[in-house]
Amino acid sequence: MVERRLGRAQNEHLTFFATGFSFIAMARYDVVFLLVPKFSMIALYGALEPLRVANRFAGPTFSWRFVSADGQPVAASNDIPVSVSGTLSDVGTPDMAVISASYAPEKGITRPMLAAIKALARRRVLMAAIDTGPFLLAEAGVLDDYRATCHWESLPGFRESYPKVLAEQSLYVTDRDRMTCAGGAAAIDMMLDWIGRLLGRPLAVMVADQLVHFRSMEAPTQARLPTAARYGTTDARLLKIITAMEEQGEDPLDAAGLAQVGGISVRQMERLFHDVLKERPMGFYLKLRLEKAERLITYSGMSIREIAVACGFSSLPLFSRSFRARYGKPPSALRAT
Repeated sequence: MVERRLGRAQNEHLTFFATGFSFIAMARYDVVFLLVPKFSMIALYGALEPLRVANRFAGPTFSWRFVSADGQPVAASNDIPVSVSGTLSDVGTPDMAVISASYAPEKGITRPMLAAIKALARRRVLMAAIDTGPFLLAEAGVLDDYRATCHWESLPGFRESYPKVLAEQSLYVTDRDRMTCAGGAAAIDMMLDWIGRLLGRPLAVMVADQLVHFRSMEAPTQARLPTAARYGTTDARLLKIITAMEEQGEDPLDAAGLAQVGGISVRQMERLFHDVLKERPMGFYLKLRLEKAERLITYSGMSIREIAVACGFSSLPLFSRSFRARYGKPPSALRAT
């Protein structure tokens, strides 16, 4: 689908000029945003603004519209309502359909929404999804055997819920006629990539410049802040240990194993954690495992017992006690909400 759209743009040979560059662009692309309650406002506008700015240079190349399941305004996660122009029956056959979701993707997983997504896929419409929008595409079965991503916080649950999707932690992923991104500012990168594929990289660079948007070339697709930035340290030994903690799931390492990863003794590791993070290594490790458990409870259909195992707890009672101590409620209470 992407290739077909690219070919159409390249074959029409319309030229416009901006700041010394000559671009070929004439096609008009219709983009429909399907809004799910509690969608991310910043991600929605991150996807929309590159289209608006591109029109400044390319002329009326892109048009966009918002639709909802019932044709009523949809409140974002910040409770600001956004008006729409129609319902799912008004989607038609756009050039791109974007599923916009965030904290509550399950609110969009309805029979009419899934039917609309499947119909768009049958019509070979380019499907995109931002933040937790990929949950809806996956639930409709249109991401099976595709590479995809979603917000890093929901990624563990996404992987467990949809094993047929080739999920990866990335800023955005384009695979054939599917585009997915991690949300937030990643929506800008995804749309800039699409604009560049359609109309050439020079235009995409100009749009990025207008948006004052710069992505580090050292990690152009990294979906989270680097570990060093998140924890405020450049100590290579500590970073290796934290990375091992974040990556180790069902079989957590003991203190000796973690120290070995960092190439230091257990005593040195304890001093390092105390000096830099003001925490004990194993207490910090437990916190990371419980945070992963909280995300799996929120974003997956795994049972509490399965989550306990996935996060390295030897028994369900131990997991429940540890979870309650950190979050003030047992795992079952969080799942109920």
